[in-house]
Amino acid sequence: MKSLINRIDQWIHRYKQLQKIIDKETRVKGVTKSVLGGLLISVLILLIPALAVINMFIYTKLTFFLAMLLSIMVILWPYLYYSIYFRLLKVYYPKLNDVNTRIPLVMEATLISIVLTVIVITVLSTLF
Repeated sequence: MKSLINRIDQWIHRYKQLQKIIDKETRVKGVTKSVLGGLLISVLILLIPALAVINMFIYTKLTFFLAMLLSIMVILWPYLYYSIYFRLLKVYYPKLNDVNTRIPLVMEATLISIVLTVIVITVLSTLF
């Protein structure tokens, strides 16, 4: 158990260090472009499958399965967004190509996915 706590502590320490490096290299203009670009591209990527799933709700026997599929898409969306966001940051700031952005990607996307999971469970429990 102590080993797990130490690994989590080391992971958080590495996350904070990498976040400081990323914050030191970036500026507001580039981050704004990356955020807006990440949102636009990730929404466009998920728009077609989401619309297809939503249109299939006319089949009443598949309602629960489609709701679960839509929920999985919502929960996995932050990982897609943050991967695009960090990729765009690396395009705007070439110095970040040497920085390991996997740790901040996993950390931030996991936190948002946990929040979205709670929201999805609440909505699904009220609907079904």
